[in-house]
Order: sequence, then C-alpha cells, then structure tokens
Amino acid sequence: MQMLRRGITVKTSYGVKPEMSSWLVQVVGAVKGKVPVLFDGGIRRGTDVFKALALGAQSVLIGRPAVYGLAAKGEYGVKRVIEMLRDELELTMALSGCPTLNHISRKHVRTKHERPRSML
Repeated sequence: MQMLRRGITVKTSYGVKPEMSSWLVQVVGAVKGKVPVLFDGGIRRGTDVFKALALGAQSVLIGRPAVYGLAAKGEYGVKRVIEMLRDELELTMALSGCPTLNHISRKHVRTKHERPRSML
C-alpha cells in the first residue's frame, strides 16, 4: 500500500484473489471515503476491474496490459487493450444488472470469508 497526497494505491502482483480482496475491503473501510482508493496489480480482464470496483476501489491501474499492447501493436495495441477491458467490464456489468458504474456495489462479490460453506 502506498500513501499518496490525494489517495491510496493498493498494490499487488496477485490480482483480485480471495486473500487480496479481504485486504482491499479493510483498506477501503479504514479510509471511510476520505481519500480515493486505487487498485494496482493483476488487472487483466474486465471482470477484474468489476471485482476491484465492487470491493470499494474508486479506480484501477492497468499498466501491464497497456505495456503488452504497446509492445505488440504500438498505440493501436494500447487502444485495443483498453477497448477489450471496457467491453468485458460492460458485459460483466450487464450480466450483474448494473446499468452504470455507480450501481456496482459490495453485494456483487464475496470474499473468501463470506463464501457459504458446505455442511456435508
């Protein structure tokens, strides 16, 4: 985690995995909306963007996918990566019943500790 003047960047190399999601929720809860929380690390798909936003991040950083796009196809590659992430996010939002970003909420995801456990 890195404190910035205008917000907090939660960094990980593991993506939005169950162990990271619990930590992101704790950071979001601790700042209580006083500063924006940005999520950096492991964003590869639109579903990752959706999960990070649902867990309370105000924004995500997509450095590695953008660099891959740049290396593969230059400026067009970066644009294409952003289009793909946007398209996947929009599809995930539609399937989750979220017409706008403001409709994405904590109720759309469960952390490792919130998952129902089988009694069998």
